[in-house]
Amino acid sequence: MPTFGALSDRLGRREFFVLGLLVFASGAFLSGSSQTIYELLFARVVQGVGAAFVLANSRALLSDLFGEGRGLAMGVHIAILYFALLLGPLLGGVILTLTSVIGWRDVFLVNVPICVASGSMTFALVPRSERPHSSSEKLDLSKSVLLFFGLLALIGGLSMWAMTKGNIELFLEEIRFFGLYMRPFFYAIIPAWVPVLAGAAITSLTLLSEWKKGSNQIIPLRLLRVNTRLRSACISVLLLYTAHHATWLLLSFYLTVIKGMDPIETGVTMAVLPLTVLIVSPLSGLISDRFGHVQVMILGLFATGVSLFTMSFASSNTSISYILVSLALLGIGIGTFAAPNTNAALESVPQGMRAQVNGLLGFMRHIGQTLSLLLASIVMDLSIGYEKFLVGGEIEISSFVRGMGTFFLIGSALSLAAAWLSLYHEVSSRVKPLVSLA
Repeated sequence: MPTFGALSDRLGRREFFVLGLLVFASGAFLSGSSQTIYELLFARVVQGVGAAFVLANSRALLSDLFGEGRGLAMGVHIAILYFALLLGPLLGGVILTLTSVIGWRDVFLVNVPICVASGSMTFALVPRSERPHSSSEKLDLSKSVLLFFGLLALIGGLSMWAMTKGNIELFLEEIRFFGLYMRPFFYAIIPAWVPVLAGAAITSLTLLSEWKKGSNQIIPLRLLRVNTRLRSACISVLLLYTAHHATWLLLSFYLTVIKGMDPIETGVTMAVLPLTVLIVSPLSGLISDRFGHVQVMILGLFATGVSLFTMSFASSNTSISYILVSLALLGIGIGTFAAPNTNAALESVPQGMRAQVNGLLGFMRHIGQTLSLLLASIVMDLSIGYEKFLVGGEIEISSFVRGMGTFFLIGSALSLAAAWLSLYHEVSSRVKPLVSLA
């Protein structure tokens, strides 16, 4: 996303936003038409590329279009995202339920007309993007590729290490891919520390090489060094999503297995979180326009920390009302944080870097989501016992609840640490004037 954002800053944000929608639509069509798992995986990669273009430019375009009302606009944008998060699984479930009429392929194909219509409306209604960032130097896209594979090996290796206890087994018997048929019969056992070490080395060397560059960095490391507000926004979004993202997974198991709720009841209960964000986010954006983005953002981080702390006390006897209140408080925290954090970051940089910085925020957000799932898997593994996943057997309720509570306690600490760090950076920036690279 930072790479696509940097390209968009140079070549036009509206144009790359529309391109992203069309690429995503192409990937959705290929997904719905796929005949093998390999074709489906390739199509999902295409969708991911399109989504990266869209996510890198969406909030940068909003920041360009709106002036003093930027906070409210960003809040409405966040609210719509969480409305989609609420509506998407519901529509997917309806489609999959009506299997006699439509099938799983339609879950992908329904995206095609939506993306085409959205792209057409954007091209017709959104003004042509200016290109305030011009440079005679070309972006080194090879660094993006290296960073991608470095992080993939590092995070993937850590995830597999937690699951396999040291060894990763790779087995490939046959490949059917768009008419091609191969039977490689490949089998290998790789120690988990090998991809972890390789990924760490590739990521570190790539970032070091980027640091030595004076300009046209894929990750704006020098800007992060001097711009305390941007650094605070990036670290905060990383910590927040690391702290809470796995809540969806853990609470779904808790409500279904421990509390005995059916899938529909679990879905309705979990819907409290996005519904709360849907209501709170526009209000937080409006308030941040008046009182300041950073101040409101810090309140959101604090509310998130408190909500996760309350969830850490959940047990098999905890009432559903307690869970609902905790989820609502978590929604208040996320809804209060998201829009002001984005606006604080985008307003702290020159206009010509907004898409790249927005892509950087998205990059940190997705890294946080991945780390959250990794953290949850490690904590639950230590609590439940790895042997349960190997030989099966019943899982003790107390072990699951203890692991879930430990994750929420760690998440609470991360959220409160992000709040303290943001407050520290804000106080420091008032003592020492905020510096931005032009």
